[in-house]
Amino acid sequence: MVRVNNGIAEVVINRPPLNLITLEMRRDLGRIISELEQDGSVRVVIFEGSGDRAFSAGGDVTEFLNTTPNDLIDWGKTIEAIDGLSKPTIAVLRGYVLGAGTELALACDIRIGTPDVEIGLPEVRLGMVPASGGLTRIIKALGPLRARYYLLLGKRMKAEEALQYGLLHEVVDSSRIYDRAMEIARDLMSLSPLALKALKEAIRLIQDSPMEVGFDIERKTFALLRYSQDFQEGIRAFKEKRQPRFQGL
Repeated sequence: MVRVNNGIAEVVINRPPLNLITLEMRRDLGRIISELEQDGSVRVVIFEGSGDRAFSAGGDVTEFLNTTPNDLIDWGKTIEAIDGLSKPTIAVLRGYVLGAGTELALACDIRIGTPDVEIGLPEVRLGMVPASGGLTRIIKALGPLRARYYLLLGKRMKAEEALQYGLLHEVVDSSRIYDRAMEIARDLMSLSPLALKALKEAIRLIQDSPMEVGFDIERKTFALLRYSQDFQEGIRAFKEKRQPRFQGL
């Protein structure tokens, strides 16, 4: 389910109580991401689960024996598309965030969660491994030594621990988490969409690059934005002590 209001798109995993992700839902999400990327009116994308028990407790186990490697490749491409969205993404996490739910959450730029969040990739307990980006992302996030503990035991990470290790950026009371997500989204909406797009791409390129390559990417990104109308507007607004009116140009 998708709602768009004032430039903010909300993508809701709507299969309560655990929001298990079916193969059909995975295909639908791929189409939705493509449409949101092309929609110029959308500036920020929020992902959330229906209800309070789970963002998503993962894939639907009843379908697992019918899942092919190609299905996982397609889901991996959808996760990559979320990671590669030119618009900022926010994951609003409640309760269980497991398996495919973790893969989706880790592909988002900003993750906020309630105190009852449990994040994990428990696939090993089913005799399987994560195969759509979650394994790689959690190793990069935690480092290989710490990741081994959680992956080999299929352990779940509680909210405060996830905050400590960077899997969550904020822990927010359940009564406030939606409002907090909207606060972050509105803050992002106030910034230059051109600069945000360039910054996201620079981060993506730099994260796996040697330092010298990273320095070069920084300089090229600066040069790309230096003569943009948004940069000129930002400087004018700063001098005039007003809020800038960015146009993405």
